[in-house]
Amino acid sequence: MTASQTHLVILPTYNTGPRLHEVVCEVLRHWHPVFVVVDGSTDGSADPVIKLAETEPGLTVLLMPRNAGKGAAVLAGARAATDRGFTHALVMDADGQHPAASIAKFMAASQRHLNTMVLGRPIFPANIPPARLHGRKLSIWLVRFELLGRGIADPLFGFRIYPLAPLLAVLGSCRGGRRYDFDTESSVRLCWAGVPPRNLTAPVRYFSRAEGGVSHFHYVRDNATQVWLHFRLIAELLLWRWPAVRRQRRRWSLAGATFALLLLGTTFIRAADPDPLVNPAHRLAADAPGWADLVATFARQPDTTAEFTERRFFPFKKQPVELAGEVRVSAMRGLSLHYTAPEERTIILDAVGMLVRDAKGEQSLPPDPRVQAADAALLHILRLDFAALENDFEIYGQRTGAAWRLVLIARTAALRRGIGVITVAGEDAAVRSIELRHSAKEYIEVLNAPPRATAAFTADELQRYFR
Repeated sequence: MTASQTHLVILPTYNTGPRLHEVVCEVLRHWHPVFVVVDGSTDGSADPVIKLAETEPGLTVLLMPRNAGKGAAVLAGARAATDRGFTHALVMDADGQHPAASIAKFMAASQRHLNTMVLGRPIFPANIPPARLHGRKLSIWLVRFELLGRGIADPLFGFRIYPLAPLLAVLGSCRGGRRYDFDTESSVRLCWAGVPPRNLTAPVRYFSRAEGGVSHFHYVRDNATQVWLHFRLIAELLLWRWPAVRRQRRRWSLAGATFALLLLGTTFIRAADPDPLVNPAHRLAADAPGWADLVATFARQPDTTAEFTERRFFPFKKQPVELAGEVRVSAMRGLSLHYTAPEERTIILDAVGMLVRDAKGEQSLPPDPRVQAADAALLHILRLDFAALENDFEIYGQRTGAAWRLVLIARTAALRRGIGVITVAGEDAAVRSIELRHSAKEYIEVLNAPPRATAAFTADELQRYFR
């Protein structure tokens, strides 16, 4: 059992039956504290839990005077948790379908990434009703439209962690999201508000009535609620939210797959045939003799500045999003991407991490192993540090006169999922492009102009573009 002063579990319940007490005890074996919100139950299922709370300090029972719906119960628990100083809550069903054994994994992810919501991606059992499975596919498609792309793996799966302050801000005064529409509406509106989603897998159990399974889903009423929910969300998106949603997606690209925003050219290229360079004949060791002169030239190169043009392709857009700016590279300070169009923003990447400067001020991105690995890889690429790159990548390369090309294959599956395959192309001691192959339909293409060598960045440039 793990105890926390910031993260708790909220269990909303309505006429769950005898299984409620069993689920509460199971959750308590994995996490403290636990808030059980009794949403006007009339079947007496809460009585054993109330009695248990008298002797279990990690358990709190909140009683609502009447049944108001799952969303209303979760929000009541969120307000009570906030009043007691908690910042995050894992919400799960009280009927045993959600996996208590996964609580610690989800909580650890939330504690590492406090500004995100951690959403469950369900692993369905063989006995899942086909109607539920097909209905989810429609909901997933609609939510992708409402977010202008991927982000939420399953909007209906209620095993998830919310940051409480943003949740109450987006739904506290909203009239919707109080019943079965809560899971979808809360996740979409939090994304709109700038809370990025993180998806983790979790198993699901389905219980028959003979096994104590309980469902309060009203086919006509609750399906109508879902239809009305998506109508409202899509109407809001089309009428006035879409520019803000596009800006949020750009910020997510910084916080998640942000390697695509880095220096001289990053590309999510259409994943197609394997690169012909990836073969034993072109495998390079850290001390590859045919590259020693180039490595030495990189080590001696001065501060440089280059202009670049970037195009980002998305499956939901016919035309790419185009950006432009200047990149500055310093052997001592790292690198700085100064975007000038369509809006001004500076991204600083150095040994400390990543910093974003825009009109609203400065923002340090939260720790993310994928971003940290991408950051480190880019810094090593800029220095052509084969010894450092070899720790995480297999290196393949080829030189033809002044032109050269590298392909970096991540050594671990986790790193390949987070970064993809990196392809670097250059001429002499100038990196002209970097490609990150990650998706067949989402990719970024940046073309970099020849770099301009400078004696050294001025004090003003160091202050404006570095830290």
